[in-house]
Amino acid sequence: MISLALIRNKKFKIVNKSLKKLKSDHCRINILASGICASDIPRAYDSMAYHYPLVLGHEFVGRITEIGNRVTKFNRGDIVSAFPLVPCCLHKKTVNICENCNEEKFNLCNNYSYYGSRIDGSFAEFLDVNQWNLFKVSKNLPFEQSSLIEPLAVVFNIISKFKNDLNNKKKVLILGAGFLGQILARVLKKIARHHQVHILDRNRFKLNLGKKFSTAQYLSIKKKENSYLKKELNSKFDIVIETTGNNECFKDAIMFTKKDGKVFYSGNINKSLVFKKNEVSDILRKQINIKGVWNSSFKCNNNNWKQAHSFLLKSKELEELITHEINLENSAQLLDTINEMKKGKRKNDYVKGIIKNY
Repeated sequence: MISLALIRNKKFKIVNKSLKKLKSDHCRINILASGICASDIPRAYDSMAYHYPLVLGHEFVGRITEIGNRVTKFNRGDIVSAFPLVPCCLHKKTVNICENCNEEKFNLCNNYSYYGSRIDGSFAEFLDVNQWNLFKVSKNLPFEQSSLIEPLAVVFNIISKFKNDLNNKKKVLILGAGFLGQILARVLKKIARHHQVHILDRNRFKLNLGKKFSTAQYLSIKKKENSYLKKELNSKFDIVIETTGNNECFKDAIMFTKKDGKVFYSGNINKSLVFKKNEVSDILRKQINIKGVWNSSFKCNNNNWKQAHSFLLKSKELEELITHEINLENSAQLLDTINEMKKGKRKNDYVKGIIKNY
């Protein structure tokens, strides 16, 4: 099979790999569509890979072509996606399972592995996946949409952290109009119509994509304008959700939150962050409730994957967020382009890229 291997920082290569013998509790998946996650770019271009070579990709949909002899809940021909985190209850050889896995908080596992970062992922023709991680997807969904189920599940995990506020009118600010921020705006428009959803980003193209799903959009570009904008938005929002990973946005989230408000950090921070004394005082004096959000819940009562799947079946709003599609053989070119856009080296009209294998 062919796969896109990251052989060193900033260097991809299409390689031909032989398939290993299928493990008894695994299914062999023919990858049909694989989403490019924002986290794939720093992993590939900012020396954040755990090892080389590495096949990236953890947002995908595929068709089962082969099953191990201990697989009981899946069959050949099933269309599936996968929870990409491999908890210790699967990969540890001892019986000492961590307390979070025992409580079915698998996304909080203390000793996990991960498809597409710690082990090879879905930028390939085939991927062998433990049956535990698989999630059956409706065959009525287009493959491109099905590949979005993993980040959509993350969004439902974010929303679950303030679900008690969904029935009350709240003023919400989303920091970042990238893919995660765009999904958030669309989901909130569906399930909390009375909320006032505001979006802040430095990209006008992305803000325009969010217009139908938000009350107001704020463009952040020049330093002088930013100073005015920060003054205007200071302490104005009940809920602020940081989705970008930009270290300054982590601070801005606190500034923009009202007294007794809530801040949710969901973006992977891109570099070190230092809080000044007055910024910490702001947290105290406002009595802000800060919560981190990591991955999504899976195989538990509050299953974000079931919520995401149900949303995809009823909604078509996510289709327009797929701005770039490419085949596997030429996918390195798209990844290079995305990196250049994120670095400001070319016009950024990117929201979501899909690598197609069909």
